[in-house]
Amino acid sequence: MKVLTVANQKGGVGKSTLCCHIAWAAQDEGKRVLVVDMDGQMNTTKTLTELELGLTSSQLFTGSESGPITTESGIGLIGADLETNDVEGLEWDTIHLPAKVIEKFAADYDICIIDTPPNLGRRLFASLIASDCVFTPLELSEYSLQGVGALLETIITVKNKFNSKLKNLGLLPNKVNSRSKSQREVLEALQAKLGNMVLPFHLNNRVAVEDACKVKQPVWKHGKGDSGRKAGKEMRVVVEEVLKRVG
Repeated sequence: MKVLTVANQKGGVGKSTLCCHIAWAAQDEGKRVLVVDMDGQMNTTKTLTELELGLTSSQLFTGSESGPITTESGIGLIGADLETNDVEGLEWDTIHLPAKVIEKFAADYDICIIDTPPNLGRRLFASLIASDCVFTPLELSEYSLQGVGALLETIITVKNKFNSKLKNLGLLPNKVNSRSKSQREVLEALQAKLGNMVLPFHLNNRVAVEDACKVKQPVWKHGKGDSGRKAGKEMRVVVEEVLKRVG
């Protein structure tokens, strides 16, 4: 089982939307998919299921004999609950526990996708320790770029101290307004500074993507009209390339 974490310490950059679409794309490829929602906002959990949860992400840090549920679409899920945010108050050494629990399910799934909260706390460290790969969606604004350096340093720290196999797939420009001069300038500056760390594709800001998530479907199945079709095509290209890079 390959484990992929989607990470950014800023909220609203599209982590949950991408996690769900990567999961749906992997399922379309015939993979057995497990999703772990480490974000107490529970957006990924609510998008993927309305069922009662079994093992929750907070219990990854404290122990539980239960396991993932299978959602209505057949995806395995370790969902977030109200106690998920309380993990940040636990002892620091608990960051090693989720990897051990997730590993128990490695024979049952081909890929595990972890959605993370908008901070650099215990849940992010635990997710990176458990992962083979990580990538970062971000918006092209000066405000959203603040702290990206700290996230990259965190990834390096985890790789050097805790998880030598961790591979950083890079930064994905998301919710891009192609007509915005300021966003084009930010992208150019980002590419000049970080080079290949910026993935060679992006996702435009399209309402169809959020509309599809509201009805628990990938945008390539739900998108309507020209904009919806474009959104579906763009999303498929990105998530399939991410899956290819995960291996």
